[in-house]
Amino acid sequence: MGTWIDHLVLAAPSLEVGTAAVAALTGVTPEFGGVHTGAGTHNALASLGAPSYLEVIAPDPRQPGVTSPLVPADLGDRPRLVAFAVGCDDLDAAVDALRHAGVADVADPFAMSRARPDGRVLTWRLAFVGSGVGGAHPFLISWDGDDSPTHDSPPAGRLVALQAGDPDPGPAAELLTHLGVPVDVDESPTRWLRATIETPHGRVELT
Repeated sequence: MGTWIDHLVLAAPSLEVGTAAVAALTGVTPEFGGVHTGAGTHNALASLGAPSYLEVIAPDPRQPGVTSPLVPADLGDRPRLVAFAVGCDDLDAAVDALRHAGVADVADPFAMSRARPDGRVLTWRLAFVGSGVGGAHPFLISWDGDDSPTHDSPPAGRLVALQAGDPDPGPAAELLTHLGVPVDVDESPTRWLRATIETPHGRVELT
């Protein structure tokens, strides 16, 4: 079972605010990716060096009243690194392996899609683990074909390390060990994420 850190999710009150924050940090402005129809969000993307990328996600003004678990209600007016996805070359096998290992509440995979600005439709499948995503608790993703945005999004640098905090770090650390992804998990009163990114201007941290 091949796995990797597929992408980081930076939630923002708007795409304009989120992309400006990334540009100020890395020198690169994420490019508009498309709309998650029915999910209430749209995104902008920047590559962090294959196989990883950064997704700036924000409420879509054209979908009022639709909320997303990836945009916290208490986000406020500043972008925040809220979640990450673990890529799987075989999502069904990954789900089966986690269930066999006794990991609780591994949901069945489901399909999603979005149209790119050039009209091409990207398709992928997701699976959620546990009662929610965020901090050290990832969700799983598998791209159909080789359509990951890491390949054609503006290069903002290279993901060097990912650290997370959690009030109960044991289960999260165990899950990440099962998945085989290198994320350090610390005990913390609240959930948090911190990504170290190597850019042409030096190393920066996204939190």
